[in-house]
Amino acid sequence: MRRVWRQITGVSIRYKLLGMVLGVVLLLGLAVTLQVQSQLAAQLRQSLHERGLALARDLAEDSIDLILTQNLFELHQQLRNALETNPDVRYIIILDSEGKAIAHSFPVRVPADLLLLNPIPPGQPWSVQILNSDEGLLTDIAFPILGGQLGVVRLGLSHRRLERAVWAATERLIATTLFALLVGGIAALLLTRVLSRPILELVDAVRAAGQGDLSRRPRVWMADEIGELTAAFNAMMDHLLRYQGELLRQNRELRAMNAVARALSEARSLPEITDVALRSVMEAVGFPAGWIVLQEDEEAAPVLAAWHGLSAGFAARLKALIPGCPCAQQIRQSGGGIRLVQWSSCPALEEARQAGGPEARFDRHLSVALMSRDRILGVLNLLMPSSEVPPEMIEWVESIGRQIAVALDAERQRQRRMEELRQREAMRRQLLGRILAAQEEERRRIARELHDEAGQALTSLRVSLGLLEREAHQPEAVRARVMELKRLTEEIMENLHRLAMDLRPAILDHLGLVAALRQYIEACRRRYGLDIQLETIGLGEGRLSPRVEIALYRILQEALTNVVRHAQATRVDVLLERRGDRIIAVVEDNGIGFDPERAMQDGHLGLFGIRERVEQLGGRLILESAPGSGTTLVVEVPDAHPDPDRG
Repeated sequence: MRRVWRQITGVSIRYKLLGMVLGVVLLLGLAVTLQVQSQLAAQLRQSLHERGLALARDLAEDSIDLILTQNLFELHQQLRNALETNPDVRYIIILDSEGKAIAHSFPVRVPADLLLLNPIPPGQPWSVQILNSDEGLLTDIAFPILGGQLGVVRLGLSHRRLERAVWAATERLIATTLFALLVGGIAALLLTRVLSRPILELVDAVRAAGQGDLSRRPRVWMADEIGELTAAFNAMMDHLLRYQGELLRQNRELRAMNAVARALSEARSLPEITDVALRSVMEAVGFPAGWIVLQEDEEAAPVLAAWHGLSAGFAARLKALIPGCPCAQQIRQSGGGIRLVQWSSCPALEEARQAGGPEARFDRHLSVALMSRDRILGVLNLLMPSSEVPPEMIEWVESIGRQIAVALDAERQRQRRMEELRQREAMRRQLLGRILAAQEEERRRIARELHDEAGQALTSLRVSLGLLEREAHQPEAVRARVMELKRLTEEIMENLHRLAMDLRPAILDHLGLVAALRQYIEACRRRYGLDIQLETIGLGEGRLSPRVEIALYRILQEALTNVVRHAQATRVDVLLERRGDRIIAVVEDNGIGFDPERAMQDGHLGLFGIRERVEQLGGRLILESAPGSGTTLVVEVPDAHPDPDRG
């Protein structure tokens, strides 16, 4: 079914219009023919009915005297005259009051079944009935004679002449319809040709556009809707043709930019990036030669980083002239962008160009600023032919310059990060060595203190116990010896407690960071005579995670140790605050201060250790100091998994 529908709908519009016109004419002709045939048949039947009634009435009136006088001959003569003067009458029968035939027009006798048909209903003036006989339809009319007292006149009228008249009229109407179809078909063919021609031309143009040919323009034949559609199509094709050229140009530029980006992504060093970038740009835009000038920073002199297509002599001359060439300075002073530079603007380059080589054929070059994040990293220079370069080409070269600048900036940042990583790795190795040395020194110190203090104390304790054993019979001496033993035991416990505090304060595990800091700060006050003030905010409830507590304790311990060793301070303020899920620690002193950047570069292991601990926690370190103005150290770390139930 769908296939048939597609075949039907796929017919040309010319034949569709022709079919619609012919169909309308045919439908109208058939409708008129059927309506005329129906009305004509009804009118003829009505006329036949009226003529039959009039004839039956006349026969009934004329036959009254003849029946009363029994003049049957005259009655038959009257029936014969009626048959001769009325060609539609097929039979006439005169019945008496008892229903017997008195006279009739049949050759022999009246058919018996005909006598039984069409009785006059009571109260009706006459009766009409359509009979279907061998000869076709008959209209049988029964009319009473003298109100039915003398009998009934039966009259049979044939429909043949009526049907022939209807068919004759129908044939004439059909012939007229066929003629109208012929004339209408010819007119419709001419009309559809006129109407479909612009449509077919438009269809051909659309098909050509679908195949990629946008140059076809159908003619505007008339100023109607089809003409407006054709004009709109032509305007659309003009726009599409322009857009196609623009898209092709952009595609070429994108392919070239992708090639440059791919080449830049494969480069692994700054010289390789500049060399690959220059080659890719020259191949993409078709320029014969060029060079790239880079400048590390505003204080450094520009250098020739890469060149291609230049003669050796000109390249050597260019390398020597780059630091004083005004081209790069002009583009830097103008804030970037792109410039079309004449050789004559730089006399030194003009002199070198006149010496010969491929560059002697060109009188100007294009200078493009290599900008990244509003900072000029260098200048891309391309030798240009004498012909004009389209503005879109210049804009595209500028965009490629930005792409090269991004790659150069990324490579420089990568090199800086690699250098920072190498420095940090060296500092880590140095810190690890110092940590191992410090651990070994701490072991020696603990062993020495255990031997010198705890060992001697235990030896004294053993000797005192021996003396106590000897003096068991002297109560006063025993009492004095016991007091000495208690003092010695307390001294041993204090020494062991101090050693344990130096290794890891037990209070940190039992009571938390704040209590451990208070204990450590109190020890620093006693030991070093410093005025140290501790303030805590938001840490009254709950505990921090163990990892954060031990890290902050060691950070603040190292910070206070640095103050004691280097700051020459008299007062230190320590702040510990919880802000949401962040912990802020601040250590501020009134010491002599220092240069933080230089301290980091010199590899100050204390500060490096603090930074390492902060980075391991995912926090940040802020160090503010200057010679003669004290130091402020701010540490901000997340406490992602607080444990309010600890402690």
